[in-house]
Amino acid sequence: MQPEDIVRSGPNQYICKQGMVKELPVLVKEWKHPVVVTGIKSYEAFQTYAAIPPEWRVIQHKGYSSPEAIREIAEQAASADLIIGIGGGTVLDTAKAAADRLDIEVITVPTIPGTCAASTPLSVIYDQEGNFIRVDYHKRSSYLTLVDPLLLLSSPIEYVKSGIGDTLAKWYEAEAIIRNTKEPVSLMVQAGLRQSVYIRDLLLQESLKAVESLEKGEASASFTAVAETIITLAGTVGGYAGRFGRMAGAHAVHNGLSFIPETHHVLHGQKVAYGILIQLALEKRNQEIEELIPFYQQLGFPVKLSDLGIYKNQEHAKKVVAAHACKPEESLCLMGSYREADVVAAINVLES
Repeated sequence: MQPEDIVRSGPNQYICKQGMVKELPVLVKEWKHPVVVTGIKSYEAFQTYAAIPPEWRVIQHKGYSSPEAIREIAEQAASADLIIGIGGGTVLDTAKAAADRLDIEVITVPTIPGTCAASTPLSVIYDQEGNFIRVDYHKRSSYLTLVDPLLLLSSPIEYVKSGIGDTLAKWYEAEAIIRNTKEPVSLMVQAGLRQSVYIRDLLLQESLKAVESLEKGEASASFTAVAETIITLAGTVGGYAGRFGRMAGAHAVHNGLSFIPETHHVLHGQKVAYGILIQLALEKRNQEIEELIPFYQQLGFPVKLSDLGIYKNQEHAKKVVAAHACKPEESLCLMGSYREADVVAAINVLES
């Protein structure tokens, strides 16, 4: 059995409550040697909001969740009995992978509602230049995922929008995989699919209100709902549905874009959002593209190559994305058989 065939419902424990991050020292009092793995900006945001006990060691990570970074952090935290990841998706993926390497528990504290990394027992691995390598599955889920909406109000708005784009893909990818499979799917797979419908509808209804709340710096039910959807509900789609609820066409396009240097400044979820449109174009679901365009325009999501920073050599860029997306080991194949020419044609649909 492969790791993606195992049902994992989510974190061992989950708390979402305003001000709860300030109780972190109490929540981890049973551990003797906790080590914090955090980023640069995320640590600054956290310190502005809450204090870390001076006896805790803090390791700040800058860069990608690469094998080299994971190994280095695990070596620095060799004496730890608990890893506390504080930050965005890259930091949390690095912290989870380091904890898995050390075979100790991990607690995740997201500072940005940008991905579901805080609640998933896996890490997306990149090389040191930011090119996608693989997904690593870990032996255990996080011991605790701690979501504090007040802390998340310090999030850069573009990262929140990125989280919305990444999470919106859950429905489109899971539905395409399940619809194109020839084998009967289990009850848990169906549960994951139904969860993805709920996620899609919630994001389409609440995202604009959540962004408005963030712009004002005010907590709201819409902001909390969108944050929890991105951080926690998103992880349940793949957790329940396994390989039927994971990445498909949208992420395959994202992975292809990661090999184009001009797109390295574009956030993960923005590229995934673009990938949703390419996936729909591949399946000739043009009406759904038209229905999504106003939502994309309101949130500033990319709909053309130029929106991704690709102004020159666009024909070459199309071929690079298509070549990678169509690799046998890529997730596009989970929703059907497509050729590189098909992906290029789908990109041209958006360009026109």
